[in-house]
Amino acid sequence: MERSEDLKQVRDLRLVRDERDREVEAEAGRRAGNAVLLVTQLLAAACLLQGDPAWMALLSLTFIWGAVKGFCRFGQDREKLYLAWGLLTAAGAAILLGAYFRQAWSAGMSLSRLVGYAVLCRVLVMIAGLLWAGLLLGIFWLAHRIGHMEGDRWEQYFQSVSTAGLLLRMGAVMAAALAAVAAISAPLFARLGFQQPELLAALFFVAGGAHLLGKFSRRRDELIRKLLKLKR
Repeated sequence: MERSEDLKQVRDLRLVRDERDREVEAEAGRRAGNAVLLVTQLLAAACLLQGDPAWMALLSLTFIWGAVKGFCRFGQDREKLYLAWGLLTAAGAAILLGAYFRQAWSAGMSLSRLVGYAVLCRVLVMIAGLLWAGLLLGIFWLAHRIGHMEGDRWEQYFQSVSTAGLLLRMGAVMAAALAAVAAISAPLFARLGFQQPELLAALFFVAGGAHLLGKFSRRRDELIRKLLKLKR
């Protein structure tokens, strides 16, 4: 693909963000946050009507949202009112979460189990990242050994594939690495004594994917510039 066409495709797909793109993304994030807030409030009401203590955990998200917003505004404007609002809503979230976990612990849930799951998921995400890098290196090695890909042929390949196509290929390899780690995590959770290991593995896959997508979104411009530089 010619460089001019590649650049046009990158701009058309909004892969490299300008100031307007950042404003649109920020507005989309605000609307998404408000929608999630409304849904969690409705779910909290449903749980409360059914006598499910999960309403406390769901309602705490509203207070967490208010705390984050208050602290962010205080960081920008240095208004003490925002600091007080952030501290007040953070305290509300802590009270709700404390009450929820107190009931959960009395029902048999262990704090050490929850912390252990969170730490284990973090380690598994790191393993997925290492596996992704290993798979990419393995693909390059196989292409060199089997396809006899050398310097000029690699250059031709990178020139023939669009930047968006390269990102899709890298994303597919990342999804495969994350799926492989998630498949391994299910028997690992079972061996460590976690209940419903398959559901925990599915939750890890979704949460790990969201984490990696967020990380990619934050560093997307840098990565695309490197790919465009590689294709020069």
